[in-house]
Amino acid sequence: MSESKSEKSTAQHNYQFDVEGMSCAACVANVETAIKQLTGVQDVSVNLATESATVTASESIPIKIFTKAVTKMGYKLEPQGSSSLVDRQQRTIATWKRLLLIQAVFGIPLLVYAMSEMIFDIHLLSSQMNILVQLTLATILVISGFGYYQRGFKHLLMRVPNMDSLVALGTGSAYTYSLISALNIELGWGFDGFETLYFEAAGTILLFITFGKWLESVARGKTTEALTGLMDEMPTQAEVKRDKSWVALPLSEVVVGDEIRVNPHSKIPVDGIVIEGATNVDESSISGESLPVEKLQGSKVIGASLNLQSGIIIRAENIGRNSMFGQIIDLVEKAQMRKPKIQKLVDKIAAIFVPVVLSLALLSGITWFALGYGLTFAINVMISVLIIACPCALGLATPTALVVGSGIAAKGGILFKSADAFQLLSKVDIMVFDKTGTITESKPQLIAHFPEDDTEYLGIAMGLEKFSQHPLAKTLIDYGNQEAIKIVEVSDIKEEAGRGLEGLHNGSLYRVRKIDPADSLAPDYLEILNQYYTKGYIVSGVYSGDSIMGLLAFSDTIKPESSAVVKALSRRGIQSFLLTGDKEQAASHVAQEIGIANYRSEVLPADKHDHINTLKADGKTVGMLGDGINDAPALVAADIGLSFGGGTDIAVNAADVIFLNNSLKNLVYGHKIARATISKIHQNLFWAFIYNLAGIPIAMGLLYPFTGTLLNPMFAGMAMAFSSVSVVTNTLLLKSRNYYREI
Repeated sequence: MSESKSEKSTAQHNYQFDVEGMSCAACVANVETAIKQLTGVQDVSVNLATESATVTASESIPIKIFTKAVTKMGYKLEPQGSSSLVDRQQRTIATWKRLLLIQAVFGIPLLVYAMSEMIFDIHLLSSQMNILVQLTLATILVISGFGYYQRGFKHLLMRVPNMDSLVALGTGSAYTYSLISALNIELGWGFDGFETLYFEAAGTILLFITFGKWLESVARGKTTEALTGLMDEMPTQAEVKRDKSWVALPLSEVVVGDEIRVNPHSKIPVDGIVIEGATNVDESSISGESLPVEKLQGSKVIGASLNLQSGIIIRAENIGRNSMFGQIIDLVEKAQMRKPKIQKLVDKIAAIFVPVVLSLALLSGITWFALGYGLTFAINVMISVLIIACPCALGLATPTALVVGSGIAAKGGILFKSADAFQLLSKVDIMVFDKTGTITESKPQLIAHFPEDDTEYLGIAMGLEKFSQHPLAKTLIDYGNQEAIKIVEVSDIKEEAGRGLEGLHNGSLYRVRKIDPADSLAPDYLEILNQYYTKGYIVSGVYSGDSIMGLLAFSDTIKPESSAVVKALSRRGIQSFLLTGDKEQAASHVAQEIGIANYRSEVLPADKHDHINTLKADGKTVGMLGDGINDAPALVAADIGLSFGGGTDIAVNAADVIFLNNSLKNLVYGHKIARATISKIHQNLFWAFIYNLAGIPIAMGLLYPFTGTLLNPMFAGMAMAFSSVSVVTNTLLLKSRNYYREI
């Protein structure tokens, strides 16, 4: 709980709570309703993703009042910070896993046993033992799934029915009818219409729904990994100058203005300015710039970036959450809180369907009883209506399609984290790409060199670079080894950050360094150099003394499939957009090469985040594909985030869809699978209800006065089972298509 002094002075009190037990949009509404009804509460905001609640009140309210109100609704509330979100979500996952194991142990044998009798007419036990076995297994399942009934009927009473309400009604009616039938058979009560058992119906629904709940809890748990992973990337201490000595201090004790020493190959702990030394820094995790950035005295450095070369001393400017990396964490947190969670289609249907079915069942039962047809006849009608409306097929419609769709996707190395991911990817209007590691390879390459027919200067450059730790040095050595270029032995090598390397060969001085604008270059060199710069290449020169011998051009290469993927998306009605931290020339060259008309260059993480929100403001569904830490805010801000399995853990955890084999083509394949899966869910829901539309009027007895036909609960159960078979069969047709045709 937090309550500031300024809030006290204006008679406003702010409270922050952790809420445990929410699973859908209806749960959020229930918690908000419970809190809003408390005296003095002015505003309530409950977030499902972060399992938190923020309350503004005009007066001080004891915590126990909040706790009591929310507990009555079936949820647990405690002051924020009492337990971590990760711990709460892990407890939820463990709870669903335990329930799934129990229901699998008893539910699968019940289903197999009942189906063996129904389909294959195999009778392993006597009639009496058959009833006892099914009754025992079904009773265990119903008792273990008591939470469904508690939540489902509570939502019904509050007039906000959801999937739990359907589960409670369906399994409850099937179990109750079967229990009466069992007693009727064994005790010889002689009730007409109560001769069939539907225990397996209750067990099937509970087992499948619990499996779906467990998958959902695991997927939701992944959302917090993005935040914890980001925080792990932040350095925790710094080497600070205090009283003319260097001491290692926790980052929390560093203050603005402190002098900090950063050793080679270590992370820079804070945002600051270089006051001594020069080096090259890898800022790819922050800016997305694939190549090292030179840092000289007076240059700004970014916290959490990697010092590649020489030791430097910086003056601290921004620390912790005020640093650029800290702002990335804040952006991810806020984006997760704002990210809309699509209410499940089944819940929307249930909000209408469940009250209608209940009303029809009660109306038909009361009507027939009032007409003098007796209590048994009336109950028979009510049970028939409830059983034929039992949501077996409705419960199977979504999870079966998702299981099959996920399996098809997994075979191609595509991982969908949730049901929402299928729906959102199928609706994408705009796909935003990061450049480095997404459209291009993340590893820089020696793209070109000039003159092309002379390798002597390459051998000299390799001789100078062979002991350097600079990333481009390794790139040059790898290229030379691949092309079998002989390394020229160079002695007395000296390396100075920002000025390159120099050394002696046969008494002559050779250098590898950046091209200086003051250098006097021949016209052919100037022409080639300008071509390299136009394409955004990083260019180094090889010199003999002060005379240039050759040019080396470095860049990350465009993936071969990038252009084909952009064209394939365009054919599917999806517009492509490029956002990159790289320089304008590099971004322009790549965008032009692969056919992307819209791009932005030199954008920082906050800029990417803002661009995504701008695109979403037009009502478009926006996807974001990226693989770096700098992409995390944009991945979470987008309607759907996508990343590669080989990307950073931060990007992988922030994304909704992962391409495990790092193939860009999977974006097109994944879109095909998502569309087909969502289409199949809609078809399944149609088949799940078509039997209800046809069967409910018959179950209500509307034909009885004219034909004497009354739907026996046994036939109602058969219709219910047939609708489930139709749903499963229709779902399996997903496998008949080839989603991985070459694009």
